[in-house]
Amino acid sequence: MQMWTAYLVLALTFAHKALASGDAHGGHHTSVTDLVAPAVNVAILVGFLVWKLKKPLAEMFTKKAIEISTTIERASIKSKEAQVMLDAQKKKMGHVNEDIKTIFNNSEKDVQVFEKNLAHETEEKTRKLKTDANFKIEANKKAMIEELNAEILDQVIAKTKTTITTNKDFQAKASKKLLQGLN
Repeated sequence: MQMWTAYLVLALTFAHKALASGDAHGGHHTSVTDLVAPAVNVAILVGFLVWKLKKPLAEMFTKKAIEISTTIERASIKSKEAQVMLDAQKKKMGHVNEDIKTIFNNSEKDVQVFEKNLAHETEEKTRKLKTDANFKIEANKKAMIEELNAEILDQVIAKTKTTITTNKDFQAKASKKLLQGLN
């Protein structure tokens, strides 16, 4: 209703200006009735345009309203997600000093455990190496003693052979003992 009133005031204002301008130029005298035909033409044109454009304009505005509401909903969801992420980051940032202290303490504990383990492993390896070295020394010592005994035995046998072969009396005794051992 208010819209039609505004259109009526606007139409009367134009009509008044048109009538006033006709008098000012010394032209012929115009009346309000002269404006009835153009007003009817304008009303028919406006009515036809409203009739033809009402549905497409309504669809366009409805479509735009849906797009805008969807965009606003998405923006609202994104805003909530961003707020949640911001709160999470603030919470993380609030605990950074505590986390740094915890990490530092854990690293100190890890270093101490590593040092203890390394010392234990080093002692164990040293003990094992000493034991292995002792076994190796004993084995080498035993092998050398056996080698020396074998060499001494070889030298004694060689000297005995030389003595027996050079002395005829010893050859006779050796032959006699060998024959007795065979019988």
